Amino acid sequence: MSLDDLRSQFVVDDDVRSEKLEALIQKALPHCKVHKNGSVQITRSDLTGRQAVKLVLAARLLASKLFDTVASDVTVEQVAEYTGLPKDQAAARAKDCLDERFAERSARGSYRARPLKVEEFLDSVGQTRGAKVAS
Repeated sequence: MSLDDLRSQFVVDDDVRSEKLEALIQKALPHCKVHKNGSVQITRSDLTGRQAVKLVLAARLLASKLFDTVASDVTVEQVAEYTGLPKDQAAARAKDCLDERFAERSARGSYRARPLKVEEFLDSVGQTRGAKVAS
């Protein structure tokens, strides 16, 4: 095996690969939609605040891979608007996402989902579908 082959297997890219993008979008579709302007519409009412924030971050990351006009970064104000959470709760749940390493801070008051965490989250939120979950 060549050094280039080993390098490509050993050092992984931290981005959503195009072959995974379709599967991730299909997993996200039952839970949300993203408008062309980047706003996220959550279509489930049984998510916890943290799950809703993660869903917004994941949806924006996926949409940014489809359209150059949609940024992967989401501000706390946007999180509050899209989730319906008060701004202070949206900021606290975004901080929780940072602490769990689901998200990274892209700028002050702005967050972005970490690509390698999105699939695991979408799988877990799909399992809670229909179950009433407390905030």
